[in-house]
Amino acid sequence: MHMFKKSLILNIGAAVLLVEFVVLTSLGLFYTERFATEIDRYLENSISLPGELMNRQLLRYESVNNQEIMAELVGDEFLDGMVIGADGRVFYAHKPELVGKSIIDIPDINPNILTGVTDPLLMYDTKKETITAITPVHALEKTKPYFLVYIKAGTKEAKSQKRRIAALFIFGSAICIILTSLAIITHLRRQVTKPLSDLKENADAMRRGERNAAITVDREDEIGSLSKSFISMHGAINQKIDELETANLALEEREGHLQAMVEAFPDRIIILDWEGFYINVYATERDDVFHSENNIVGRRIHDIHPKTLADRALAVVRRTITTGTSQDMDYYLEGPNGRVWFESRTSRIGDKDGEAGRVIWVARDITYRKDIEQRLTRAKEDAERISIRLRELDKTKSALVSSVSHELRTPLTSLLGFSKLILKNFSKNFWPLAKGDHTRLTKGAQIIENLNILIHEGNRLTRLINDVLDLNKIEMGYTEWREEKVNPAELAKNAANAVSGQFNDNPHLTLVTQIDSDLPSLVVDADRMLQVLLNILTNAAKFTPSGMVTLRTNSPVKGVVRFEVEDTGPGIHTQEQERIFEVFHQAKDSAPTFDKPLGAGLGLAICREIIEHHNGTIWVESTPGHGATFIIELPVG
Repeated sequence: MHMFKKSLILNIGAAVLLVEFVVLTSLGLFYTERFATEIDRYLENSISLPGELMNRQLLRYESVNNQEIMAELVGDEFLDGMVIGADGRVFYAHKPELVGKSIIDIPDINPNILTGVTDPLLMYDTKKETITAITPVHALEKTKPYFLVYIKAGTKEAKSQKRRIAALFIFGSAICIILTSLAIITHLRRQVTKPLSDLKENADAMRRGERNAAITVDREDEIGSLSKSFISMHGAINQKIDELETANLALEEREGHLQAMVEAFPDRIIILDWEGFYINVYATERDDVFHSENNIVGRRIHDIHPKTLADRALAVVRRTITTGTSQDMDYYLEGPNGRVWFESRTSRIGDKDGEAGRVIWVARDITYRKDIEQRLTRAKEDAERISIRLRELDKTKSALVSSVSHELRTPLTSLLGFSKLILKNFSKNFWPLAKGDHTRLTKGAQIIENLNILIHEGNRLTRLINDVLDLNKIEMGYTEWREEKVNPAELAKNAANAVSGQFNDNPHLTLVTQIDSDLPSLVVDADRMLQVLLNILTNAAKFTPSGMVTLRTNSPVKGVVRFEVEDTGPGIHTQEQERIFEVFHQAKDSAPTFDKPLGAGLGLAICREIIEHHNGTIWVESTPGHGATFIIELPVG
């Protein structure tokens, strides 16, 4: 018996040795080949690295003649490097004597291998133990390369590394086999054979009647004694059975809870088979659309619903069973209170072989959502019709404004012309005759005053018509823009000069300019930009009875030119600061207290349209009682 056990251990040890030898040999060959591949890959990546860096303009071409850089990129086995032009001439080389030569004159290079190279190329020379990388340098993708980077290095060190790795694996595998085999055999003797013998003795004791269970032994070795331990498994299996029965009871209780939850669902849950028969129906008692369970279970879809709906539903059921994927379907049923919409989703249950399967059909009432969707659709259609109508009215308005403005210009021009002519003739021919006659002097002065008022109001009406036409043209896109490079400083100076007369008429008001002459040019319509500055300066003069108006130009950030017009007038309320740029709107409490006419509220609206056309912004910053500052920012063209 002792010899048999020893033989059994030796057999196990021999099997372990064989398995370890096969496994370690396979692993050794695998990892040796893998490390060899990694060494080759590292060598290929290293020798290709200079060319890739030069192709991406990350490494200068002259670096090929720098031994330190090439050694750092390629390795210590770097042998040679050149940058060859498309004409085959060497532009840069590790060996300075090769610069300027044609590759035809270089004996170590076969010129044929460089012909037609469009992708990186690697070549091994096993006899000379070298590797060569040729990398094309492209200006653009899919174009002919204008340089070829030629890098050459040795492979002796790589081969030496492979041999060292192979030797290391062989030696390590041998040591591992010996040590693990000794450990396993020793462990088997101490931890397996002896416990098995003990178990055999215990089984014999049980067999002798010292245990409740009888043990039958078919074998006399350790493995035979192991079979006796199956008796103990019987008790464990019985215990597991008891546990499973307890778990079964808990599962049945959980299924009862789940059934109650399903019945409490607000959705309708139906189980259908391949033929469309209702197997089960779960719906609330208050459901007045679905038929009762007694009237629907066991019947087909076609027996209950119209053919069109039934055909669709049956197709969904069969597609769910066949494909195993959930299907969606919207449909409606006629209920006592009208049409009721449902959305449904299906899921396959049961047999996976197709027709034998069943389907769970969950339906949810979406009548309210459908009603909202229909209302939204109608509202959208109404909004689109209104939008079209508004665009038509806008075109009609613009045409009417243009027509009326043009029609007003002709009689207005005549009225102004005749008024000025009458004033001139009256002042020249009739006014001198009234000297010495108080009555005629009074009447004549009144006539002259009335004519001046007529001319003044006519000019104001002309300006209003021009503003209306300008705004209408800008909004309709009919304005012709003559954009050109403009010096912002000259533009500001021209605006200041143009309004200087208006400031000279008011001895209590001063115009100050702070113009930065060193500003980048703007690409704008000079006349339109001058119109904007004049409008803002004129408003500042009109609404500032005394004090100072300051015109500034500067560049707060790169690429932006800013114009600022700051006054010391009454200021603008915060809630009015955005609305003053709207058409026909004038700020409340901003009217001048002195005798100045009010405008029509078009000037700032036109200014904003002009500035926004030039991709700029205009806004006002003001504190009531402390003046206002109008700011314009334009991008540099």
